[in-house]
Amino acid sequence: MEVEAKFQVPDGGRLGRLAAVPRLAGYDLEASSARRDDDTFFDTPDRRFLAAGYYFRRRENADGLRYTLKQLASSADGVLRREEIEQRAATDVPVRQWPRGPLRTRVLELAGDSDVAPLFSLVQERRTRRVRRSGAVVGELSLDAVAMTAGGRDERWFEAEVELADGGTDDDLAQLSAALREVWDLAPEPSSKFARALALLERTDGHVPSEPLPATDAGAAEVAAGASVAAAAEVDPVTGAAVTATEGAASPSTEATDSWRPSADEAARKRPGISRDDTMAEAALATLRLHFAKMCAHQEGTRLGEDAEELHDMRVATRRMRMALRLFGPYLDPAVVQPVFKGLRRTGRTLGAVRDLDVFAAKTAAYVEGSPHERGAELDPLMEAWRHEYDARRRVLVEYLDGRKYARFVDRLAGLLAGPAGALAAPGSGAVVAHVLPALLHRDLADVLAAGSAASTPGAPLTRFHELRIAGKALRYTLEFFEEPLGEDAARLIEATKRLQDHLGDLQDAVVSCGILRDVLTWGSWAPESAELPTHTTIVRAPGVARYLAWRQDEMQRLVITFPEVWPSVAGEEFGARLAGLLARL
Repeated sequence: MEVEAKFQVPDGGRLGRLAAVPRLAGYDLEASSARRDDDTFFDTPDRRFLAAGYYFRRRENADGLRYTLKQLASSADGVLRREEIEQRAATDVPVRQWPRGPLRTRVLELAGDSDVAPLFSLVQERRTRRVRRSGAVVGELSLDAVAMTAGGRDERWFEAEVELADGGTDDDLAQLSAALREVWDLAPEPSSKFARALALLERTDGHVPSEPLPATDAGAAEVAAGASVAAAAEVDPVTGAAVTATEGAASPSTEATDSWRPSADEAARKRPGISRDDTMAEAALATLRLHFAKMCAHQEGTRLGEDAEELHDMRVATRRMRMALRLFGPYLDPAVVQPVFKGLRRTGRTLGAVRDLDVFAAKTAAYVEGSPHERGAELDPLMEAWRHEYDARRRVLVEYLDGRKYARFVDRLAGLLAGPAGALAAPGSGAVVAHVLPALLHRDLADVLAAGSAASTPGAPLTRFHELRIAGKALRYTLEFFEEPLGEDAARLIEATKRLQDHLGDLQDAVVSCGILRDVLTWGSWAPESAELPTHTTIVRAPGVARYLAWRQDEMQRLVITFPEVWPSVAGEEFGARLAGLLARL
């Protein structure tokens, strides 16, 4: 149960002062920590989640990926009590493929047999401060700057929230809330961010609700159920099926006006052509053009599906563009690049769903090849299940590549890359590569060292290695993007990060494969079709799959044990000294 008090903050200045004040109503406030949340909200076409008084959210931030089902609520004094179910996720997979648990069960109950599509997305810059009473943590103060775009309209607002911790009481919440109302002159916020964003979305579609949407208001639920919302093409997080655009939506042009179309020579280049004196916007444009050219060069091969490397190369190109937008984000106009970021994320997910199965098949083939001849066919049932799943995911991929949403994404990105670089730049931003790059690389290396320290702790959970892999990927891509201005020695640092990434990638593959094999042994199929575990009379008999699972578990353990052998390639003094030398010569 979540218990919190929400308040409207009239301006960013007051939000900043709340982030710095040492005490509130006699309670001590810790220093603030910052994070950015990228949220996407989903519902069925007939708004079943809203009708039941819930919203379903996907949140991505530096801590990873998390899905939440939260009850809608409204209160005159700003104090909300509502049901909330959360679950972390390593990657984007359909809900039906999640392990058995409360969130999976509840989401499937609400969605039924219906597809789920995105309603809207919003970005939240949040600063949090733990609240202490006599040294004990009683709550958390969150200070949020929220931005949403819908139908060509933008809305930005500020909020403050006080949420009780396990050691907090209703009296603590009452005192803190009173201080925010009476001392800081903040008005209670009766609705959630979801309700405010939904109201904006409705207004852009011609629906103007007079009140925020509370959970128990049947009329509001009917308005939500009838709203005309253009659904983005996504892989349905519940069923895994492709979600088509809203019927009647205008078909995008196949060729954008004033767009940049890459040549074959562009796709063959290895580096973007960045110099130390380029602005960050110019460096961003060059980097995006290079990898957009590579993505386009592998589109047709990916669509045909005859060579798995075509899909792999296309997915890598989308990953690098997505990382480039994050890296260069502070120097780019968010209103210009945000729609492209969403398209990249959607494309990457759709490609990744098939690529993951390609990797699984290749690893399994290597295992079979090394097995005794008489056991060569014992994984045939597993690969039959794999083929069924692979064909389904390939259909989704091809439909997406042939569809309007992908065409619109390509047109938008081509238009963005037409230039000039100044059209991408954030207002007033003229930062130069030579001035910015040292801070970026030191930040990325610090993130890697912090994540690696956590992973090196005896008995560290596997999630720590996954977090290190993500941090290492950011460092590697930054080095690769700026290899030219850094000089020839940058290749050695890139190779060192690649060794670490390869080791952690093999570990992640083993973790994912163990989960797949566990599901096949439990349900007898690739994706479980029931939220309930089978009875003892329906246990799957597949000794070959069980042997393969044991082999992958042994591999996973070996990679964990040998991690200290590869970790010094990045954490050692040599890497830091080489990086310092490169930056000194920049």
